[in-house]
Amino acid sequence: MKISEAFDLYKEYITIKNQSRRVIETHEFVKKTFIEIMGDVNIGEIGMHNIYEWREAMSSRELKCGRKNERASNTIRCYILRVRAVFRHMKLIGEKCLDYELIPVPKRVDSKRDFLTSEEVERMIQSAYNLRNKFVISLLYSSGIRLSELLGLNREDIIDGRFTVIGKGGKARICFIDDRTQKLMDEYLDSRKDSCEALVVSGLFKERMTATNIQLLVKNTANRAGIKKKVTPHILRHSFATNFMNNNGDIRPLSALLGHANLNTTAIYTHLVDNNLERQYRQFHTV
Repeated sequence: MKISEAFDLYKEYITIKNQSRRVIETHEFVKKTFIEIMGDVNIGEIGMHNIYEWREAMSSRELKCGRKNERASNTIRCYILRVRAVFRHMKLIGEKCLDYELIPVPKRVDSKRDFLTSEEVERMIQSAYNLRNKFVISLLYSSGIRLSELLGLNREDIIDGRFTVIGKGGKARICFIDDRTQKLMDEYLDSRKDSCEALVVSGLFKERMTATNIQLLVKNTANRAGIKKKVTPHILRHSFATNFMNNNGDIRPLSALLGHANLNTTAIYTHLVDNNLERQYRQFHTV
């Protein structure tokens, strides 16, 4: 079986499993680079030396893109996991190929997570160009939802400060908004004259906003607020989680609110914010 056929066969499998669009895109990218470097040879001809060759080429490519070392390492780790998954699937269906367990997976490198303080978010809301932009910033920060989840919301979805989104893996979860966001939403929806069902629409075309629209909205609003950090919709999600932990929230409900399948994914925020650790330090450290 050719490499392209093996990747396509596994793509069918993960599509049926309802994997996210991002997983599919990463899978296609890894397939493309594999074939570019090794040719579309029979998968049974691939050995460990080929895996190392591909990994070195990918590492160089990531660093040339200007990524920090730790981010590049984690990206390569993600690519390797994709390759292992394909080889594992081939083994399960009886195809002769390299044992996926022989392909080493590098450890995840902890990277710095940027976030905004509640004061910085307030500055963004106050500096926003219009009512819609104020609402979008407040919604992302108060709910912690992903950009893709925001894009799918309709104007009738949020009722009494709560709503349901379909997150990664097609899993539904309940989310909430605070009073400020509720007030901004009511004002924004009351001001609209269009009939589009989307919760947030573009000002010019009165249709559902795209991911690029929202990303530019957040970036431009941060600039207007004089914030020097790189601010994205995902940074507002980090800010929501950090604020939750700063206020002594428990990691398990936070994990549910963020839609994490694994508690270990949420654990990064306990490293960012450990109020008890700081209290212990202040109490027992003397000068």
